[in-house]
Amino acid sequence: MTTRLADPAPRVTAVEHTPFTPLAIATDRCKGCELCVTACPHHVLELDQAVVNALGYHPVRLVDPAGCTSCVLCARVCPDAVFTVFAPRKEARS
Repeated sequence: MTTRLADPAPRVTAVEHTPFTPLAIATDRCKGCELCVTACPHHVLELDQAVVNALGYHPVRLVDPAGCTSCVLCARVCPDAVFTVFAPRKEARS
């Protein structure tokens, strides 16, 4: 009769965290009006001068994701609804 040892406790591995992105921008619909750039209190939006979308405009881009507080002002002033704003993750309670 052979004795079988119990499997060791499952290994806990570090969870890979993807960097938090507070905004999803539909650059294909952006008309480059800059209303969001002006409305942003943290100055984290700018027009991307290196890109021209299918409509022929320079779309807006998020230049500093860490500086964005998800305040939603950009989405509120955007006439083309190009922004989806995500709230920051809540820290897990111990």
